Amino acid sequence: MTLLDRKKQIEESNNSSNPNKNVCGLAIATALGVGGATKYIHTWGDLQRAIRHMWSFRSVASAIKLGKNDTVGSIRNRVAKHFKSSRGAIVYVVWVEGHVLMMGTKGETHIDTAPMGRDRRKVIKIYGVYPNTKNTTKLQRLKQYMAKSRGEV
Repeated sequence: MTLLDRKKQIEESNNSSNPNKNVCGLAIATALGVGGATKYIHTWGDLQRAIRHMWSFRSVASAIKLGKNDTVGSIRNRVAKHFKSSRGAIVYVVWVEGHVLMMGTKGETHIDTAPMGRDRRKVIKIYGVYPNTKNTTKLQRLKQYMAKSRGEV
């Protein structure tokens, strides 16, 4: 990414209080405890980098058989089915044109800063968020985040 691209993203940011991070990506990163992990959250790559700071973040597109015309509404049942069969994902992050949202393990929407009644937005990518149990540094960050979210310090 060039400096000019980044400047344009900052200028066009939908977050007036912090133009380095778009509202939808920041909402998801904050919910996962990684809102401050990176300076920028404008692109899918920025969000991936932030999430991977504490979590394992893997594509589940082939597992749920994501097609090129699938919409958020059309994949809900497949997401729930994937969770039951794979055991491990705690949430799913869905990228649609110009936006990201978070789905729960039953295919329900957890975070969507631009909600739709009937969601016909085409899905570009879908990734599962998993606890990274093999990386002790990330496990320690997760433990600290969980203690902080429960009010323990």
